[in-house]
Amino acid sequence: MEGDTYVDMRDSCLPWYRQPRRLLALICAIVGGFLIAFGPELRAVVSSPEAPLLEESTLSLPTPTVALMVVYVSGAVAAPDVYRLPFNARVIDALQAAGGLIAEADISGLNLAAPVRDGDHIRVPFVGETVLSLPANDQSGAGLLNLNQASAADLEELPGIGAALAARIIERRNTKGPYQSIDELREVRGIGEKLFAQIAPLVTVGP
Repeated sequence: MEGDTYVDMRDSCLPWYRQPRRLLALICAIVGGFLIAFGPELRAVVSSPEAPLLEESTLSLPTPTVALMVVYVSGAVAAPDVYRLPFNARVIDALQAAGGLIAEADISGLNLAAPVRDGDHIRVPFVGETVLSLPANDQSGAGLLNLNQASAADLEELPGIGAALAARIIERRNTKGPYQSIDELREVRGIGEKLFAQIAPLVTVGP
């Protein structure tokens, strides 16, 4: 007892920060108060799920642009019209784009595997219709006027084309080189959209 009394008296004579029991009690009080004040927030932080990662579906790569050409499909097809096709398309692809053949179609003179060129006019004849025979290497431009071979007289046979416009078409061909697409006719002065729509189904481009 005397030893304990001596220790207590000795401790009471020391500064508070050198008294182990009081220092320990103070530390426990501080920690306890901290837990009481901030305990809920700490538990919420610990228990909260991680932020969801960015879903892969939100990452989209740009779609590559595919070059297309314009062809006109008419005759014995379900939906005659102007269509855009990839540059490696064949005649069969153009016919499928036009909704396929109708019952009255006669494809005996068409090479369905022939490549299609920009500006081509593919006409499917009806059964019993008389058509021009085609060269083996050209099954898609029957009866069409080749802009790169036509003379002024040939061009004047087109609707709305007189001597002056025929001369301009040939002049454009001589100055800028062969036509690569019938759309280039729009570059000729005097050929507007209305006239172009009239003659586009009647012409083609070639070597």
